[in-house]
Amino acid sequence: MPRIYVVALSEDDPSKCTAEKMLRVGEARRIRASKIHPRAIVLNPYSATRISPKDRMLAEKGGIVVVDASWRKLTPNKFKRIIRRGEPRSLPYLVATNPVNYGVPRALSSIEAVIASLYILGYRSDALRVSGLYKWTHHFIELNREPLEEYSRAADADQIRRIESLYTPT
Repeated sequence: MPRIYVVALSEDDPSKCTAEKMLRVGEARRIRASKIHPRAIVLNPYSATRISPKDRMLAEKGGIVVVDASWRKLTPNKFKRIIRRGEPRSLPYLVATNPVNYGVPRALSSIEAVIASLYILGYRSDALRVSGLYKWTHHFIELNREPLEEYSRAADADQIRRIESLYTPT
């Protein structure tokens, strides 16, 4: 399993923060933005490039980085100022099951983003293990199982986009 890193901006309630829980139980390590490996996958919702199984080697070499921030405060320009290293990747269309954004497309918590990334990259057993940290995260995989399976079989980011178009409401 690739290492999971968290750049914590400490903008949310720590008691409700899924990234903080991943850190507490040892599923992730805290990292400063300046220490991100140049070949790490940086989960960036503003990236035009979707994560795909082709990125597995990047994850193995540099890890997966999730930025834990208040998405109401984070803009594309602020994200670029904070994160200057790594390989930016966005997640394809998935529906959140977290208590704050249940049923909202693309409004994933940090742990949902990590689970989706691991699943798409082919680390299904690790995704399932991480999903055990909350009761509702198993439901995330169940609700999104069909697209996650298809995304995990895609050849590259272009194919992910084509698959994604089948799930995105028009």
